[in-house]
Amino acid sequence: MKFWKSIIIVFLIVVASSCGNQEPGGNFLRNGVSFTYPSGWSITEQEDLDGVGYYLSVEKAGVDESGLLTLTWINGVLDSREYLEMIQEEYENQKLVKKLEFQSARDNSFNGIQSISCDFKFNTLGMRHSGVIYVFVRGENTYSILKQEAIEDIPKNKKGFDLIEDTFKVK
Repeated sequence: MKFWKSIIIVFLIVVASSCGNQEPGGNFLRNGVSFTYPSGWSITEQEDLDGVGYYLSVEKAGVDESGLLTLTWINGVLDSREYLEMIQEEYENQKLVKKLEFQSARDNSFNGIQSISCDFKFNTLGMRHSGVIYVFVRGENTYSILKQEAIEDIPKNKKGFDLIEDTFKVK
């Protein structure tokens, strides 16, 4: 009986913490990379990649939310198409990702920064998701930005993704 009480208490704490006030949003600035993320979104992971680069994830807060943006930069200039293929291979190796489909790479831009991009779709935990991967070289670094979300959440994530992209800068 104690076990079930503990489970119920943990569940109630999680539900209570996800209700009420949302995160205030904020700004990210590191090594000349900057952007603003909106209320209800937060940086969930940051990691220096042992001097080789940097990784960051920004997610929409909440139990039933799916907005995720990851930013990675590698110190050094890599071939953009080869780097995109490496990212795609990593996705293919994810155990929770099913029915993964990548579109062909195309020329694109992320807030005016020339890039290549690739749209993709997949299933995870019974839900269909979509996303896009952007890759570009700026200065002496190679960057990737990955946006993904459940298809049903596209309308409610649009403002958040737009704010991040509209304020994204690399100096």
